[in-house]
Amino acid sequence: MKKTLHLLFAMLVLTSHTVFAQETTVRGVITSSEDGLPIIGATVKVDGTNIAASTDRNGSYEIKVSKGQTLNFSFIGMLSVSRIVGDEPTIDVVLDPDQQSMDEIVVTALGIERNKKNLTYSVQKVSGDDLRASNQGNILNGLQGQIAGAQISSSGGSPGLPTEIILRGSTTLTGDNQPLMIVDGIRVNNSSSNGTVNRVADINPEDIEDISILKGAAAAALYGIDAASGAIIITTKKGKEGVIQIGGSYKAFVETMGRLPRQQGIYTTGTGGTYDESSGSSWGRKFRYDEPIYNNVERFFQTALTHDANLNINGGSEKLQYYVSGGYRNAGSMVPNTEQDKINFLIKGTAQLSSKMSLTASANYIQNNIQEGLGGATAGGWINSILTYPLKYDILNYERPNGEPWYAYIEPEDDGRDARISPMWGVMRNPRNNNVDRFIVNGNLEYKPLDWMTLSYRLGQDYTASKYRTVVTPGTPGDFFEGRVNESNGNSRYVTSIFNATMQKDFLDDFNVALILGGSSDYYESAGLGYQAEDFLVPDIFSPNVVTKDGLILTETLTRRQRYAIYGDLSVSYKNLLTLAVTGRNDWTSTLSPQHRQFYSPSFSGSFTFSELINPDSWYGKLRASYARVGKDAPIYKTNTNLRQVATIGGGFVVDASGGNPDLKPERTSEFEIGTELSFLDRRLNVDLTYYERKSIDMIMTPRVPLPSGYVIMTFNAGSLKNNGVEASVNAIPIKTNDFMWSTTVNAWKNTSKMLEFAGDIVTFKYTNAQLNAGSAATTLDKHVLGIVGTDYKRTEEGYIVVDANGYPVIDGTEKDIGNREPEFNIGWLNKINYKNFNLSFLWDFRFGGDILNASRQRMMSVGTAYDIGQWRDKEFVFNGVVAQEDGSYVKNEKSAVLDYSYFANNYYQVGTNFVEKINWARIRFITLGYNLPQSLASRMGVQRLGLEFSTQNPFVITNYSGGDPEVNSAGPNAGGSGASTMGVDNGAIPLAKSFSFGLNITL
Repeated sequence: MKKTLHLLFAMLVLTSHTVFAQETTVRGVITSSEDGLPIIGATVKVDGTNIAASTDRNGSYEIKVSKGQTLNFSFIGMLSVSRIVGDEPTIDVVLDPDQQSMDEIVVTALGIERNKKNLTYSVQKVSGDDLRASNQGNILNGLQGQIAGAQISSSGGSPGLPTEIILRGSTTLTGDNQPLMIVDGIRVNNSSSNGTVNRVADINPEDIEDISILKGAAAAALYGIDAASGAIIITTKKGKEGVIQIGGSYKAFVETMGRLPRQQGIYTTGTGGTYDESSGSSWGRKFRYDEPIYNNVERFFQTALTHDANLNINGGSEKLQYYVSGGYRNAGSMVPNTEQDKINFLIKGTAQLSSKMSLTASANYIQNNIQEGLGGATAGGWINSILTYPLKYDILNYERPNGEPWYAYIEPEDDGRDARISPMWGVMRNPRNNNVDRFIVNGNLEYKPLDWMTLSYRLGQDYTASKYRTVVTPGTPGDFFEGRVNESNGNSRYVTSIFNATMQKDFLDDFNVALILGGSSDYYESAGLGYQAEDFLVPDIFSPNVVTKDGLILTETLTRRQRYAIYGDLSVSYKNLLTLAVTGRNDWTSTLSPQHRQFYSPSFSGSFTFSELINPDSWYGKLRASYARVGKDAPIYKTNTNLRQVATIGGGFVVDASGGNPDLKPERTSEFEIGTELSFLDRRLNVDLTYYERKSIDMIMTPRVPLPSGYVIMTFNAGSLKNNGVEASVNAIPIKTNDFMWSTTVNAWKNTSKMLEFAGDIVTFKYTNAQLNAGSAATTLDKHVLGIVGTDYKRTEEGYIVVDANGYPVIDGTEKDIGNREPEFNIGWLNKINYKNFNLSFLWDFRFGGDILNASRQRMMSVGTAYDIGQWRDKEFVFNGVVAQEDGSYVKNEKSAVLDYSYFANNYYQVGTNFVEKINWARIRFITLGYNLPQSLASRMGVQRLGLEFSTQNPFVITNYSGGDPEVNSAGPNAGGSGASTMGVDNGAIPLAKSFSFGLNITL
């Protein structure tokens, strides 16, 4: 017995020794496949045991485990990975994002987070990483091609120019068509005044976590008054629990001019083919061989350098998390004497005050100073003066050594008032400055009295102080030869106050009810003080203190608006199978008369996740449908006729030429939407399809009225229009291995609009900032909303041009619809490729159809600098048309005609269809290549991550457009108060630049 016990003891010791001998320590690093960064707080667990470890600030872990056991690696929002322990002492793991998990939660109206499976309307999300990959300073430019249903156009390639975004077509003719902009739950300013940059461009893209786009009325219905044009919900980054992280980046951009309009370089100054030095036109004789010819368009633009630096710190404990960031951008421009200095500071924190109460607060300060050398569209187009400047003169020769103007041509008796001078004088000596200081504060207090109830109160303010200043230096030819300075100083603020009670509870095991009840207050105020001073007594001092009393005009403005609303949102879900939702919102607004200032906005929607009936683990399928009716209130102070200050001796006020209307009612927009979401192959193929119909009625318009009424224009509820379209977003992961992943997303959309009704006998409504000699941006009854009207040649019923007996086409002087500025079809194609430590992303943007009104070419044609003139002038040409006979029949034209000055000036130039072009384009928006140093090498350098980045923006565009870049919007958002008035109008638009950048990204 004793021997047996000894034997058992020995076997136990041996077995124990063997087991302990197999235990080993495994170390490694866990990183993300998206950006190569170490993952802090990832879990490493021995399968089937309670033994676990977490990664530190470097993503490193250490755990004791026996050979043959399995380690499970996991982190929230990432796909878990398992590894069997062998002889290797190091196991490094790269975790991929869990696409299904990432798509489950999206931010919707009022900042409410919803499970995407139960959403009953279309919401599209753009991640902050995809936005930053575009390397655009303006957020809206970074969204181009990434949203199905969004028409985004920039006013030009300069840091001071605005960008306009329209979702699912225009909903109004004279109001704001842009979506509501929300940052962390509060409304923010996105205005663009005097042609300056839209204010959302102030926000630093480096601070953005993601952007949700609520395109449909049902998605944005809880915003009521502002929901007719959709909403863009921007969520900024926040602190994360864990060890402090410090990140920084630096990027340098080299910017050069993109696609330029072409000029003829054959004919010099003059008229009718005769040389005339006094003429500013280029209709003279041909240049002699010994005369210099200056390519002034290329000589004008320059190569510019931009610096962009950012620093952020985040971290915190379970009770307090924080995020602090700072950024500085010094942007040059290809336009001389144009630059931007922008500073951003953001501090954001979340404090868990108790087990049931938390507070999130943020403060964002922005200083954005922009100087521009070019005047805007109100001065006749950004670069029209450059495009029409005779090639006989060197555009760089504009100033004498003593600073006085150098006139290219001046009459002997002229003091310079009527002289000709290089446009460079105005660019360098007559700049405009836009200086903005902006402060956005936001606080949200949440209290959770019960597990199924949350009470929240949010209070925020967006305050903007701006100064806009323009100078005309004495000696500048024109009306202000003695000099002029204009300055306007304005302060505006949006104050948002929101209370929500959110209740969500399961019952009967299979049902879930979510109810939101709330109320909001939205206050807007804008105050301005400005002056205009003319005729300086001291030429070198641009101040109102050095002009006579009669040369000084002071102006003051004050506008206010108050809105209140109560609302509710009820959603009932059965399992994950069926969801029904209804919302209602009642608004009160101060911009309408008491009898009309209250109105109600409802929405009804539902979704059916049919994949739940057939093996929901392998695929996903959902149908959704919604209907909503929302509205817009009137612009401020349009219900009353106001007094206007007059610039006369002694001053005073007169009745404004715009008549008020106390009977104004809110605009109404209703929308029906149906769509489906499909997902296959373990979320590697995802499809989202949507069809919508949108109709706007009782549109608030400001047409001209008969003069006996006592006014020039009045504001009415008149007219209706409709939009319908289809949207498709397809995401696929064709290749996915341990080292390589390719993700591709295609966004495609088509919108068709139609004007249904006008007031009275109105047939055509012209946009005031786009009137040209032969064509205008306008809306015509029963035609497209973004139309073009103008003249055409006389045509037969079969469409043949009628030619006169001399061989020239006959002009039909009747104005008619001649174009549609709305694209026929759009595609954005985003690709992201990851291979080990390399990542590559690029975006193709395609546009098919849609017309451009090429007013730039028309102006160049009028003065003889257009490229076509050099190709066709004084040549004989047989027009393809027919000649009318005495009996009313037609015969084919065979007579040749000379394309001389008289033809171009009196025929070609007068016909609008000659300047309307149906265009297509294929362009690369950006290509970004990144490389992250191996973790072992980065650690030796004392950093968690060191990344290198090479990028190019707008490197090339393939298009049939005869002008510069076909992305044009001459006057920018809401020019002259009219929505989308110059989208698709090229009136001296500055072509988009192409740039190349190099960047460093560091995480400590």
